[in-house]
Amino acid sequence: MTDFLSAAQGNQAAYATNTKRYTVGPTVEFHLPARLSLEIDALYRRVGYDFTGINPSGTPVTSGTTANSWEFPITGKFELTPGPLRPFIQAGVSVRNLSGVSQVQHIIEAGTFNQVTLSNPAEFSTDTSVGFVFGGGVTLKAGRLRISPQIRYTRWGAQNFSDPVHSLLHTNLNQADFLVAITF
Repeated sequence: MTDFLSAAQGNQAAYATNTKRYTVGPTVEFHLPARLSLEIDALYRRVGYDFTGINPSGTPVTSGTTANSWEFPITGKFELTPGPLRPFIQAGVSVRNLSGVSQVQHIIEAGTFNQVTLSNPAEFSTDTSVGFVFGGGVTLKAGRLRISPQIRYTRWGAQNFSDPVHSLLHTNLNQADFLVAITF
């Protein structure tokens, strides 16, 4: 529902997000007494951005940056009513880890095209961030099968990406997701 990055355009530079709009991964749910449960997820999404600007020597530069984002939320879940249709609320913590950060720069200097690949671009701040998670949804229970569409909000504690020069790019600290969990 929200983008991983907030990207903007300035006088000398422009960023554009190219984050994929899907999240996939396994989930495990442990059912406890009194309609309580513990949910643990491993969620993957491909994130990235494109940059167009002028480097300090005055030549044009374009680049594309990509990374793998893994989120590991652990939430307590409370089902508000028993029965086959169970509305629920949940809260917990999540850890996000970025891996495989890669930036490919394209620079034209003196009529020559140069391509440079970086594994630690200047905008990359930290690979790990911790956040608070809360949300709600409804679980449809049919025998052992459970389908749970939900809306989840995460407030992250740190920026993974931040433009050090123009302040035109940063990681959104507020993240809203629509997820569908299927458990057995």
